[in-house]
Amino acid sequence: MSNPTDFLFGGGGKAAKFEEVGDMVAGEILNVDVTQQTDMDTGTPLTWSDGRPREQLVIALQTELHEDDEDDGVRRIYAKGGNYEVASGKGKAMKDAIADALRKVGAKSIDEGGFLRVAYTGVGKKTNRGYSAPKLYTASYEAAKASVAVGDLFED
Repeated sequence: MSNPTDFLFGGGGKAAKFEEVGDMVAGEILNVDVTQQTDMDTGTPLTWSDGRPREQLVIALQTELHEDDEDDGVRRIYAKGGNYEVASGKGKAMKDAIADALRKVGAKSIDEGGFLRVAYTGVGKKTNRGYSAPKLYTASYEAAKASVAVGDLFED
């Protein structure tokens, strides 16, 4: 999280929950950031065997979800890669599902103002004992609509 305001105030929204196959989150993209993954148990930054940081894409979406009066509807998704074999359902690692969605519409980048929909659509085969099977996702993306100032429409 490299946004100074988020750092100061802990903003950025709640994490989106994908608990059951079929769960989905959708909304306008407010912020996109790349951060280093951390160990779920210890919070220590994760690295690859060669020492490079293991990265993830963190996307803040303005959704229509509101759990209470204090909930602004912002949800964060944490997109990681991985190559998983499907055990049931369909899909890919979230990062790969989002990349496929961008390619499908010819987008060269994921941009603020775009609309992203991510659904938990399958389960991969377990790769590590003691861990849950990986979740698989599908996604769709609509690029941000270009805005034109009204004054620009009438200039010669």
